Amino acid sequence: MEYSRHEHESAEDYAARLLGMLQERDARDALREQEVEPGAEEQTAEATTDPGQSAESGLLDAEAVLVAQSAEKQNPMVLELLKGLQKCAVYTDTPNHETNRKLWDAYAQSWSSNVDWVQRMSGHVSRQAEELQFLGDEWSDIESLDAVLSYWLYPHLQDGSLTVAEVGSGGGRIAAKVAPKVQRLVCFDVSEGMLARAKSRIVGELGQKHVDFQLISGDAAYPQKYNCSFDFVYSFDVFVHMDLHQMRQSLLCMHSILRPSGLCFVSFANLLAPDGWRRFAKQQHYSVGGFYFVSPDIVRCLLRRTGFSLVSISKSEQGNIYLNRDILVIARKA
Repeated sequence: MEYSRHEHESAEDYAARLLGMLQERDARDALREQEVEPGAEEQTAEATTDPGQSAESGLLDAEAVLVAQSAEKQNPMVLELLKGLQKCAVYTDTPNHETNRKLWDAYAQSWSSNVDWVQRMSGHVSRQAEELQFLGDEWSDIESLDAVLSYWLYPHLQDGSLTVAEVGSGGGRIAAKVAPKVQRLVCFDVSEGMLARAKSRIVGELGQKHVDFQLISGDAAYPQKYNCSFDFVYSFDVFVHMDLHQMRQSLLCMHSILRPSGLCFVSFANLLAPDGWRRFAKQQHYSVGGFYFVSPDIVRCLLRRTGFSLVSISKSEQGNIYLNRDILVIARKA
């Protein structure tokens, strides 16, 4: 979809056109489903259905809806801010961490389990609105997420007395699962809006008082008080939105806050994975609402150059949104 505002197009017309494009797309999808011939359902599903890919492209659609909502409210400053997100490419004057901050602040402000664009995303992964307890639940099916966390994250938290950090905690969907398993958890994020949502749910509603929240800037080191403070650091479904320079900066920061020989868990979008390539081929250009794709060799290089040694790396697994699209790694501070 082309989300850019046309020259001389009014804010009202811009909003109407964006929403109309999304409605037309949904209508076309519905028509295609109705036109499937009897007996061809299984073949069609194999050829066209990709819940994870649909949910991810929904994030790009969400950017457009946020733009449209801003236009409808006649807020020129917010409109221009969100409009700029559509033009975010790898090589721009706006740093990657800044475009991420803008998008996720807007996402946090506009998110509700009842709004159309969130329900559209959750529908692609077979989740109903009442199932969306946290911002971000709309991005994957429960089974895929639980399988990844059970194998890649929870086994490293069995001690129960660890001090743990999450980089890119968002609305707290993973932090809420981790908090009961650790002695202390610190959630780092570039988005003040996301941290506010996470704190409200995790501390305010769930009563997890041992969880702290730290606003960070993507172009600066983390506060010195956290140096060598954590036994384990994880960043899940976050690096997929970073360019290579931001990945390097974030890994260096994670290295600085880990204790000697501490472990980290990180996920990256994998160009060489089956669903990774399909997602890449569908994505017309890089934006923070889309993904930045890397390869296993690039990940190994990044880890080595930022002071980590690779402990384990995932293999593609059909049927799991994350494992068939991403690279998951456990690495140790060298």
